[in-house]
Amino acid sequence: MVYRLLASIALSTLFLFFPSSAQAHVSNPHETIADDLAAQLADQLDADIKAYPMSQLGITRLVLAETLEQPEHGDSLYQLSHQLSEGLYAHLEERDILLVEFRAQDYISISQRGALALSRDAETLNQNPNLDWMLVGTLSRKDSGAMVNLRIIDRRNQQVLAAANRYVPKHLYWPNKQSEMVNGRLQRN
Repeated sequence: MVYRLLASIALSTLFLFFPSSAQAHVSNPHETIADDLAAQLADQLDADIKAYPMSQLGITRLVLAETLEQPEHGDSLYQLSHQLSEGLYAHLEERDILLVEFRAQDYISISQRGALALSRDAETLNQNPNLDWMLVGTLSRKDSGAMVNLRIIDRRNQQVLAAANRYVPKHLYWPNKQSEMVNGRLQRN
């Protein structure tokens, strides 16, 4: 009886310190940045979403503004590019924007390494995904960080429907690193 009373008190004390509702994602700098960018884009798209409620968006990986290529492994912008691109899926979906995962196969590949549905093998993917809009973005080194620029483009006429940008200080995406690869060369920070 005493144990039950102590357990009840302990559990009720825990609920004072921890919220009872579950969150879809944990706040971290990348999530906060992705959420901010998604909010900017969704606000600008609001009129277009109402005019074209069934329009579907595909999200591409962010590239370097100077070369329009993906950052290389070892470049401080590599992880930022990946994490923001992936994080935008959840944050745009929360804002009722219809998303298309064009990397999805129409089957599950099973191997000794696991069961996969996503692929980058162009031969296994739909060559003409049903997309109306594309999210594209660039990263530019600026001061002690990076400028993230995003655009949502109408696929039919290349019209920019929405744009967003955000400066990201380097300590948020490359903490405690002494050097990195920049344009194929080692650079000390």
